Amino acid sequence: MSILSQIADDIPMPVILLDSATLNLLWINQSGQAWLGSSLKTLSGKALPDLFANARSLSDAAEKTAGSLMPVHIHDLLVLPRGKDEVKCEVSTFAHEGHVGFYFTRQGRQTQIDDVFGDGASSLGRLLAHEIKNPLAGIHGAAQLLRDDVETEEALSLLDLIGAEIGRIRRLADRMERLGDVAPSDFTRINIHEILRHARKVIQSGLPSGIVFTENYDPSLPMALGDDDSLTQAVMNLIKNASEALGESNEKPEIKLETSYRAMGVGLPIEIRIIDNGTGIPEHIRDKIFHPFITHKPQGQGLGLALVSKIISAHGGAVEVRSKPGQTIFSILLPLSQRVQS
Repeated sequence: MSILSQIADDIPMPVILLDSATLNLLWINQSGQAWLGSSLKTLSGKALPDLFANARSLSDAAEKTAGSLMPVHIHDLLVLPRGKDEVKCEVSTFAHEGHVGFYFTRQGRQTQIDDVFGDGASSLGRLLAHEIKNPLAGIHGAAQLLRDDVETEEALSLLDLIGAEIGRIRRLADRMERLGDVAPSDFTRINIHEILRHARKVIQSGLPSGIVFTENYDPSLPMALGDDDSLTQAVMNLIKNASEALGESNEKPEIKLETSYRAMGVGLPIEIRIIDNGTGIPEHIRDKIFHPFITHKPQGQGLGLALVSKIISAHGGAVEVRSKPGQTIFSILLPLSQRVQS
């Protein structure tokens, strides 16, 4: 539960953890406390019917997950917290360390729903943005001082990379400060190959030199329509994920970055592939790898792929995964907008 509390307090949506036997509340994040209007101390130990007036659907979903350890998803559920207005949500369950949890995502853009979820998310976003931007200023200043002392082209290139990443993270922090979220908001014409090259340079700079990167891009692909910063974050998460899957015992660790035009992709012809020759994803979690808190890494948090899925869905795209021992392929599929021409 300590790992959950460390990561889920940073999520701008309500997350609740229950005892799998009694379905009594064990833990709730800051957004959930703001939504229900009570502190963790007050809510701890309460049963689902004490929290929600229409708890039957939630109880049924929690019992299914407790028994099978598989997530349950409920779309367009009207959730009625005690003493609050009902909220239309997408509700998903997850298993965590022998317990069962919920996370709630608002549906639609109704003012009522925005009000219920908005306070906790916005305040959390402002707090996180403040904590992120403070060290960024110091890093930027240090990089500027180093520029006066370096002489090699390689060192200058690394400083340029640091400067570009500082700018990207600062823009994401500004968005969190305004909205309490990192959802894409500024769609422009973008070159996905430039995004891939930048993401590769950033991740590769912090990896062992023995990992080989191979790039094979289709130069005929048109410009895409998307948010540069968030797509960069999604690609970086997948490359980082691939590097962590390689393992120390791999004699020839390799990550391939590829693009192509998928003619058979219905409405999603632009394909980005991140391929590694690591151990593969265990079969028992393969079909739920994009759900929050699902991971097979000992120190993993289970949020990186969930963020990737959220970002790509916001672009009208999809993410696919194929995995077996010795090869894992993550494919990002993006639509060809009518406004984008080659």
